[in-house]
Amino acid sequence: MKAEDKSLVIDSLLRQDYYILSLEEEKLSSREINLELNFRPVRTRDMIIATRQLATMIAAGLPLLNALIILGDQSDNPRLKQAIYKIRDDIEQGMTMWAAVAKHPRIFSPIYINMLRAGETGGILEPVLEKLADYLEKEQEINSRIKAASIYPTIITIFAILMVFFITVFVMPTFVTMYQSSGAELPGPTRVLLAISFFIRQRWVFLILGTIMLIIAFKLWSKTRQGRLVIDYLYLHLPVIGKTLSRLIVARFSRTLGTLLRSGIPVLQAMEIVEGTVGNKVIADAIKGARANISKGESITVPLKATGVFEPMVTNMIAVGEESGSLDEMLIRMADYFEKEVMYMVDSMMAVIEPVMIFMVALLVGGIVIATLLPVFDLVNAVGF
Repeated sequence: MKAEDKSLVIDSLLRQDYYILSLEEEKLSSREINLELNFRPVRTRDMIIATRQLATMIAAGLPLLNALIILGDQSDNPRLKQAIYKIRDDIEQGMTMWAAVAKHPRIFSPIYINMLRAGETGGILEPVLEKLADYLEKEQEINSRIKAASIYPTIITIFAILMVFFITVFVMPTFVTMYQSSGAELPGPTRVLLAISFFIRQRWVFLILGTIMLIIAFKLWSKTRQGRLVIDYLYLHLPVIGKTLSRLIVARFSRTLGTLLRSGIPVLQAMEIVEGTVGNKVIADAIKGARANISKGESITVPLKATGVFEPMVTNMIAVGEESGSLDEMLIRMADYFEKEVMYMVDSMMAVIEPVMIFMVALLVGGIVIATLLPVFDLVNAVGF
C-alpha cells in the first residue's frame, strides 16, 4: 500500500477490518519518485473518477478527511494520489479545501478550484462536485471525438511524407547512373526530382537542423502575445475548420460560464475564469473587454455583442436567459446545442477529408513514380522496343 506515512496505512487497513500483525516501510528513492510522478500525467478520466467518488462519499455522510484518505488509497495515478494526500494534510492543519487544492495548479484547473471554493463557501460541496464531474465528462467527450477525427489525416500525412522521402532518397539514386550513361535529355519533372533527391542526400543534416530551428522559433514566437493573437486569429478564419473551432469555443464558453453561475459564482468572477479557459487569445481578449464593460453596470449581452466574436444567436439566447433570470440554464442548453453542432461538423468534415486526402496522396505518389520512370520509357522507345 502506498501512503505518505505509517499512520495513514494503519487507518486504511483498520477500516477494511484487517488485523495488523506487522508493518514494514519501503521507501522509494528520490529518483524513482520523480520518474513515477513525472511520467504519469493526471488524465481527465482520473479527475472524473476521483471527483465522482468524492461526491458520492460526501453524500453518504463520510467526513471529508476520511473520504480523502480513501480516495488517495484508491487512486491509481501517483501524481494524483500524492496531491490528495497533501490536500488532506493541509485540511487537517486548518486550511480550506479549495485553498489546499489551489496549491496544485498543474493538476486542478482554475474552474475546478473556483467551483470548489463556491461549493465550500455555500455549504453545497457535494452537488458542486457532481457538476464538476459532469463538466469534465462533457469536455472529455468532445475532446476525444476531435482527437479521434484527427488520427486518420495524421496517419495519411505521415505516410505521404515517408513515401516521398523513401522514393527520393533510396529509389532515385538507383536510376541516376542509368540516366547519366544514356546521355539522353531528362524530362523536366525528373530533373526536379533528381535535384530534390540530391539536396536531401547531401544536405540532410542542414535540413534537419533548419527544421528544428524553425520549429523552436515558431514556438517561441507563438508564446508572445502578438504571435498568439495572430495564430488564434488565423485559426478562427480558416475555411470550414475555423467555423468548427469557433463553435467549439462558444460551446466551451457557454458550458464553463453556465456551470460556474449555477454553482453560485458571481458573473464577473465567472467571466474572469472563463477568460483563461476558452483556449483562444482573440476570444479571451473579447471576454476581457466584455468583463470590463459589465463591471461598469452594463448587461452581459451588450458587451459580448459589441466584440463581434459571438454569433447573433449566442448573444440573443444569452439576452433571453438574462431577462428571464435563468442565464445559467440557457448557457448550458446552448452548450449542449453547439457541442452537437461541433460533433456533426467534425463527422461531416471527416466524410469529405478522407477521400480528398487519399486522392491527394495518390496524386503526389503517382506523380513522383511517373517522374521516376518517365526516362526509362524514353530509353525503351529510343532503342526501338
